[in-house]
Amino acid sequence: MINNNAQFPDLIVLDVRDQWEYDEGHLCGAILIPLGELATRISELEPYKDTEIIVYCRIGGRRQVGSQTLVDHNFTKVYNMLGGITAWEAAGYETCLDENGQVINFSFGIFFLILLSTVSVLLVLYKKKLNRK
Repeated sequence: MINNNAQFPDLIVLDVRDQWEYDEGHLCGAILIPLGELATRISELEPYKDTEIIVYCRIGGRRQVGSQTLVDHNFTKVYNMLGGITAWEAAGYETCLDENGQVINFSFGIFFLILLSTVSVLLVLYKKKLNRK
């Protein structure tokens, strides 16, 4: 996990995506400040001016702007997460659904299997109902 780094125990992970994107899954322990709100909410990060901050978004465009905003406000240890959450998920790393750390480990294969099973059961029940008439 990104926050379990002994070399950077105070590491801040900053998500600059929109709320709906964050709600669909984010890095566990990430702080959400959408890019459009970052400049006005910069004071929330003031205690971390000299702490390592990794900024990420979906792919990378917003993280660059977000990182520059932090640097412009004299943050000293700002890093960009290359590839964003898209690359994170593609590498097979976990994401969380909410701030309580509920992990999303959802794969399309499992979804398809559940869907197929549900449809099969419904078909069997429907055929039994037709045979009773």
